[in-house]
Amino acid sequence: MDIRNSSKDDIGRIENKLEQLDSNIKKLQSTVEQLNTNLQKHISFIDETYNGLKNPINAAKKWLGK
Repeated sequence: MDIRNSSKDDIGRIENKLEQLDSNIKKLQSTVEQLNTNLQKHISFIDETYNGLKNPINAAKKWLGK
């Protein structure tokens, strides 16, 4: 077995693994971006809903004397 061929094979395997890792990282990044977008939409919805309810709750507290 020629050590140079073995080294070339090892380098080829390493390059393939790096390409797979790069692909996996890109998929993960895409998933994180999608989740972030969904979470931001949800947070905005909650904030808008809470702000709409905040003033009536304060008014009810004043009316009830609390």
